[in-house]
Amino acid sequence: MNDEFYIGYLPKAPALLSKWLKRAVAALFVLGTASGLWLTIGQPSFADSKFEYGVSREYSGALEEWPYPMLRTSDGSFLLVATGKHGLSAAAFTGKSVRLKGTLIQRGADRMLEVETGSLKQIGALPNGNALTFASLGSFTLRGEIVDSKCYLGVMNPGNGKVHRDCAVRCISGGAPPAFIVRDGSDDARVLLLTGANGRQLNREILSYVAEPLEISGELVRSGSTLILKAEPSRFRRYTE
Repeated sequence: MNDEFYIGYLPKAPALLSKWLKRAVAALFVLGTASGLWLTIGQPSFADSKFEYGVSREYSGALEEWPYPMLRTSDGSFLLVATGKHGLSAAAFTGKSVRLKGTLIQRGADRMLEVETGSLKQIGALPNGNALTFASLGSFTLRGEIVDSKCYLGVMNPGNGKVHRDCAVRCISGGAPPAFIVRDGSDDARVLLLTGANGRQLNREILSYVAEPLEISGELVRSGSTLILKAEPSRFRRYTE
């Protein structure tokens, strides 16, 4: 009689078969655990970004309309957007001293405020000589990706790449400032606000380029810590990574 023949209704499996099964289960457990750890470690880390959802603070400073609505304070500059997938309409407050309530969106040193509806108020005119200054850094050809700045800076994580394309298209078409993300010599991501060559704000005319690997030639301009790339969409070029 073969003592190693296993019959399902018996209470115990034969010793040799039981020993083999225990080893196989242990090996599969170790393999599964190692695979899970490898997949976890291999995932890219989350960006250093935040969206203080539900937290509204009061801010005051000078409101600038170019390249996109921006609040300039004693603590630096903040891009401004409305709630949802909308840009902020603030032309009537350009060059004025204002007060507003907003929710902070931040990625690294780049900051934005989602302005609470109805909270934007003028509190005075700016003193003479308090206007923004811009410095041209020259003409460059850069490679990167167009994103919507609101999601990229912290509302979504990740806020770039093909997986985020549909959301970015809706945000930019709604008026959120488009940004061109490039890598510097240290492989750190830099946020360049994107405008037309004549400085006009861009939205619907660049939607087909969002989340694509792009090469853009244009003039790079700096204002404080803000970088602006002025370039015509007709000069945007897709490339293969």
